[in-house]
Amino acid sequence: MALTRSKQDYLKALLALGPAEVSAPSVTNMLARLAGERLVLHTPRAGARLTARGRRAALDIVRRHRILETFLVRVLHLDRSEVHADAEILEHHVSDRVLAAIDRVVGHPDHDPHGRPIPGAPRATPRRPAPPAGGHGGPA
Repeated sequence: MALTRSKQDYLKALLALGPAEVSAPSVTNMLARLAGERLVLHTPRAGARLTARGRRAALDIVRRHRILETFLVRVLHLDRSEVHADAEILEHHVSDRVLAAIDRVVGHPDHDPHGRPIPGAPRATPRRPAPPAGGHGGPA
């Protein structure tokens, strides 16, 4: 399923927020499009939540992001407090083939540099997060 960057970002946000009430017209319009693709359940003026398909897509995006953060820290030796923005850009543009190669190069990690589990990793179980290093929060 090929999703636009904007759709990917909405799915990732809904994953982090859980069921959400929405009101802005642009958000409502996007949710209607995502509902049309069966990625969210959206009831105007009542809220929105991910479908099972939408949750899988959102977790895939989070996985991409966290693998890329790991690569940027472990291979390129960038500071973990600075990799979020770069991973945010790259997650939308790296092919599945390249992501699989990056995952292999970094040893199929089960946690990202911030201590968050990588969805779909064989041993990805929650553990205590690493100490804050740059104020980044959220799912990715």
